[in-house]
Amino acid sequence: MRKLKLVIPVLIVAFCLTSGLAMAGAKQKSANKIKWYGYKEGMTQAKKQNKQVYLHFYTDWCEYCKEMDSTTFRNPAVVKMLNSEFVAIKVNTTKSYKVAAKYNIRPVPDNWFLSSSGSKIRNFLGYYEPDQFVTVLRYVNDTLVSKK
Repeated sequence: MRKLKLVIPVLIVAFCLTSGLAMAGAKQKSANKIKWYGYKEGMTQAKKQNKQVYLHFYTDWCEYCKEMDSTTFRNPAVVKMLNSEFVAIKVNTTKSYKVAAKYNIRPVPDNWFLSSSGSKIRNFLGYYEPDQFVTVLRYVNDTLVSKK
């Protein structure tokens, strides 16, 4: 009986510690992911937050799109820049063909940058490795946006 009285508090403490670590891990994982929006919601958020828009056009069958998902969009520098400086929107051209037509999207991946009001700034066609994409993001922010 005495051992049982000792085991119960130890189990409670262990459970609390494990739950706290799991929650901290979940917060850390979400901090390492890009906050993607759908087109309409993202455009609304861009106006509200007065942030530039990053539009990523892709399809499910595109190998370069999958490669950007698994490498470029998991890079901590890319994640940090997209989450802090832009509203990131992902558009599947097969499912959202009207949005894709608005930007005249043909090959994918295609990467568009817009002002917070929705004006086109520039597009960068194709796959970008993480370091290249950080350079693109900096160029858009420091050169293209500051000129407008």
